[in-house]
Amino acid sequence: MIRRGKTEVPFRRIIVCLALATGFLLGAGDEWAFAPVGNPSLPPVDDSEWAREELDRFILAGIEKRDYLPTKAAEKRTLVRRAYLDLHGLPPTIEQIEHFLADEREDAWGKLIDELLESPRYGERWGRHWLDVARYADTNGMDEDIAHPSAWRYRDYVISSFNEDKPFDQFIIEQLAGDLLPANDLAQKRMQTTGLGFLSVGPKMLACDDPDKMRRDIVDEQMDTMGRAFLGMTIGCARCHDHKIDPISIEEYYGLAGIFMSTKTLTKYSVVAEFHEHDLTEESHQERWRKVRGLEARQKKKETPKEEKGRLGAEIAVLKKDLPAPFKVMGVTEYPTENVKVHLRGDYLTLGEEVPRGVPSAWTQGTEVTMPEKQSGRLELARWIASAGNPLTSRVIVNRLWRWHFGRGIVPTPDNFGGLGERPTHPELLDHLAQKFVESGWSVKAMHRLMMNSATYRQSAQADLALLEYDPENKLFARWQRRRVEAEVIRDSILQKSGRLDLKMGGSMLVVQPSKYVDRGKLQAHSLVPRRTVYLPVYRSSGYDGQKAFDAADPAVPDGNRRTSTVAGQALFLMNSELMHESSKALADLAISKSPGDRPAWLVKHVLGRDATDGEQSRGEAFVKNYGNEKEALAAFARVLLSSNEFLYVE
Repeated sequence: MIRRGKTEVPFRRIIVCLALATGFLLGAGDEWAFAPVGNPSLPPVDDSEWAREELDRFILAGIEKRDYLPTKAAEKRTLVRRAYLDLHGLPPTIEQIEHFLADEREDAWGKLIDELLESPRYGERWGRHWLDVARYADTNGMDEDIAHPSAWRYRDYVISSFNEDKPFDQFIIEQLAGDLLPANDLAQKRMQTTGLGFLSVGPKMLACDDPDKMRRDIVDEQMDTMGRAFLGMTIGCARCHDHKIDPISIEEYYGLAGIFMSTKTLTKYSVVAEFHEHDLTEESHQERWRKVRGLEARQKKKETPKEEKGRLGAEIAVLKKDLPAPFKVMGVTEYPTENVKVHLRGDYLTLGEEVPRGVPSAWTQGTEVTMPEKQSGRLELARWIASAGNPLTSRVIVNRLWRWHFGRGIVPTPDNFGGLGERPTHPELLDHLAQKFVESGWSVKAMHRLMMNSATYRQSAQADLALLEYDPENKLFARWQRRRVEAEVIRDSILQKSGRLDLKMGGSMLVVQPSKYVDRGKLQAHSLVPRRTVYLPVYRSSGYDGQKAFDAADPAVPDGNRRTSTVAGQALFLMNSELMHESSKALADLAISKSPGDRPAWLVKHVLGRDATDGEQSRGEAFVKNYGNEKEALAAFARVLLSSNEFLYVE
């Protein structure tokens, strides 16, 4: 490895520049991510019977090399709760737990995974993971926090794509160039075009009085998001100079920028800028809407007589009867094709040589991606990113899946596979999974089955003390990493256990004013709607108290690696929030219908998924008896259970 000490940086820069100049890439050092995906052989291990999947051999070899043993398998009750929280983001019911415990078939675990993957709850859970990466929001934020009234279609597209197990290579292409793909019918055209929300939903300075700067800032944000999301690469550093760490020159940056400068994101680049939307309304409905808008324009004119305004209003009402709302999709489109000149030190007013549109040679191992003359090149770029010959994409997505399952990536920095990111702890395993992913037809669900069926996944969190001391960060994956569930899972689980969760899917709750700004007064009202959290509007300039307290992703930047903090505000939210107040009362209403002596014990089993211990039952009964008001006592007891670590953490 080339170290990054102060005296060694110049040498490293020489190596990087040589790699750029020749179009070849070193197979070692910090450029490991660009090397072709290998086909590593399974490593020898002492305890071959422990492995359930081939991936287990790579994990076990690393554990045995340090003279440790993997942790024993978790109990079935622990595993069923883990699986539900992992794939659905909701804890199992008592009936679901007992059904799994009673299933003594050898393939019971695999069948449970299949059942969970077929549920629409799966797409809501795993779609939310991708929305973190896509920096999804329903408002712009920045200087003009206007609404994204059709952004919800992209959110629903993501959820649907995960539910139907859309091949991930196709998922990539649609998000970068869905408008350039052929379509057999309007439904397919709508679906493909909706994916373009990936490029549009990012934050933008819409009141910038310099339209040229505005365009270039948008391009930079889109390139940065694309690079981090699909390639695990930071691109923005090369806007002003050759990348100091990764093999991307300033010339290659502007070659890539030409693709996005040939792409239109806004309908106008002036104060206040407006987002481009594709109108994919059915043709027959479009004609009626044109008539409606024409009549409405006449009706609004001051000189229109009052009697005529009334007649126009009646005519508009007839036209609007049974008329579906326009089907508009937030997304980019083509712009006149142009190559871009190098911006010296990032200043577009100080230009250098023009650079033809293209993809950095280090990414393609020197193979040129040909750009069309009369199109932006987004489709060609998307197809290269989504190709099996690109070593970055498959590595990046399987690492994301591993991180979301295990709490830590094989590459601990899932958004950065470059020189400033951390190197993989198990590089051969990463390549093994990347190859399996491509062989599966880029099936995300196939990777869920592979990872969750493994002995590695089924380990207990109750590890040997010596192992915990040697590997506190669980780099060996020699145990299950006990961790708190995410903000959305906390809220959804509380609603579910209190019987309040509304499982209606899709649609928008965003209230948009005629000025195109959102009604901020609705933020609190939205938080009280008992739908899954993924459907609540995301305000980029502010957020819901419970989501902020429990480390929800920042929608201003791609985030595939949410942090987990422990702060006082979390306890205060669990004690005092309207969510907990109403849910605890609802749980008390459910408990009061049970036999008097069983109520505290029923609450323990209902919330935590296990029988109450003798001590818990006796203390619960004493607490209720001494409280005075039984219903209030049960609500207080329920609040304690919903706030407990056992409920908030996944074992």
